[in-house]
Amino acid sequence: MKQKLGNIFGIISIISGVLYAVFFSLSRKQFTETFLVYSLLFLCLYAFYKVSNKAFQVNYRFLSNKWSGRFFNSDVLLLILAVGVICRVSLITYTPNLSQDFFRFIWDGNQLLNGYNPYLYLPDEVMRSGGSSIPNAALLHANMGELSSGHYTNYPPLNQLFFAAAAFLGGKSVFATMLWMRVFIIIADVGLFFYGFKLLGKSPYLILLYFLNPFVIIELTGNLHFDGMVAFLLLLSVYYLLKSQQIKTALFLAYGVLLKLTPLIVLPLLFRKLKWKRASLTYLAVGAIVLIGFLPFYSSDLIEKYSGSVALWFGDFEFNASVFYVIRAIGYELTGYNVIETAGIILPMITFISVLFIALKRKNEIPEVLLSSMVFSFFIYLLLSTTVHPWYLTIPLLFSIFTRYRFMLVWSFVVFLSYYTYSNSQFTENLGLVGLEYTVVGAVFLWELLYVKKNNFRKNKT
Repeated sequence: MKQKLGNIFGIISIISGVLYAVFFSLSRKQFTETFLVYSLLFLCLYAFYKVSNKAFQVNYRFLSNKWSGRFFNSDVLLLILAVGVICRVSLITYTPNLSQDFFRFIWDGNQLLNGYNPYLYLPDEVMRSGGSSIPNAALLHANMGELSSGHYTNYPPLNQLFFAAAAFLGGKSVFATMLWMRVFIIIADVGLFFYGFKLLGKSPYLILLYFLNPFVIIELTGNLHFDGMVAFLLLLSVYYLLKSQQIKTALFLAYGVLLKLTPLIVLPLLFRKLKWKRASLTYLAVGAIVLIGFLPFYSSDLIEKYSGSVALWFGDFEFNASVFYVIRAIGYELTGYNVIETAGIILPMITFISVLFIALKRKNEIPEVLLSSMVFSFFIYLLLSTTVHPWYLTIPLLFSIFTRYRFMLVWSFVVFLSYYTYSNSQFTENLGLVGLEYTVVGAVFLWELLYVKKNNFRKNKT
C-alpha cells in the first residue's frame, strides 16, 4: 500500500508538470483551452489531497530509515515541498502572458534605482521627456498598458524596494529582472510553507491546498504578483501573535502593509486578542513603521498623487465585481449613468463597518475564530470591491486552510472565468460568467456557513 501511494504521488506530479507546460504554452486569448487545462490542474490538486491524506494517516515513509523523518515528522511534507518547488522553478524563465503588471514593476524599480521617486512621475510624462533613465523604456512603456502608464504608481514602499532590488540584480535585462522577481516570490512561498504547516498542527499536509494550488503557482510565480509575499508576512504576524510575541506581530504586519495596503483590514481583528493596552501599542507601532517606510519618498506631492492613485481602485476602475455590478445595473436604470463614484465611497464604508462588527462581536481571542474572522473580513472586502483581480484572493485563500471553510478554495478555481475578458479584442467582460463565478462561490459559502457541522472544524495547534 505504501509503495503504491508513492507511485501514485509520482504519477500525479508528472501529469501536473505536463499540464503546467501546456498551460504556459497557451495565449490568454485561448480561454477555452487554458480553462480546460486549469481545470485538470485542479483535479490533480484534489488527487494530491486524497493521496496525502491517506499517506499521512498511514505514516507513509518513502525515504530510507536513515533519512526518513530527518527533515519533517512526515515524509509527505517533503513530497509536497519538493513538488511545489519544482513546479515553481520550472517557470523561472517563463514570461507572463496573463498579466502585464510586471512591466510596471520593472519600470518603477529602475526609476528608484536611478534616484527618481516612482510616486511622482507618470510613465507617459517620462517618455515624453525622453525616458533616458529607464533601460528598455520604450519596451516597458508599450507593454504596461495605457491604464498603467497614465496613472501614478500605487505600489507601497517595500514593494518598490523589491522592484529596485530585482532591477539592480537584473541589470539592463528585462528577462533577468523578471527572473529575480520570481526568485523573491518563490522564496516567500517556501517560507510560507514552513510556517504554514506549523500552524496547521495535527493536519500539516493541508498546506498543499495553498502550496500546490494551481491558482497560487500560476498567479504568483507565473504572473509575478507579490500577493504571496504579502500573505507570507501576514502569516508571520499571526504566527507570532499566537506565540504572544507582540513586537514581531507588529513588525511583520507593518511590512505586509508596506507591500500592499490590504493587511490593514486585520488591525481591528486583533483588538480582542491583544486587549486594549497591547492593541493600542500594536496599532501605534504598525502606524509608525509604515510612516517610516514612506518617509524616504516624502514630498509635497506624495500624499495627493499616491492617495489619488489608490482611490482609482474604489471610484474609477471596475473588473470582475459582484455587489457593485448589481448596484451599477440598478443605478443605470434609475439615473441613466454609472454610479461608481458614489458606490466607491459607500461600499468601502460598509466594508469598514462590517469588519468592525466582526472585530467586536466575534470571539477573536480564540485562534480558530480569529483565523475565520480574517477570511470573512477579506471575503466581505472582495465582495464589495469594484475591482477583483484573481490574485486578490491570495490572502483569504491562505488563511482559509486553517479553518473548516473551503469556499475560498472553490473561488480560486472559478475566478479563472474572469480571464474570459482578455480573450476578446474589446476586453469585454462576460457578465454571465461573472454571475456564474459568484453564484458558485456564494452557494458554497452559504452551504458551509449554514450546514457544515461544527465538529468538522479543523483544530489548529498554537
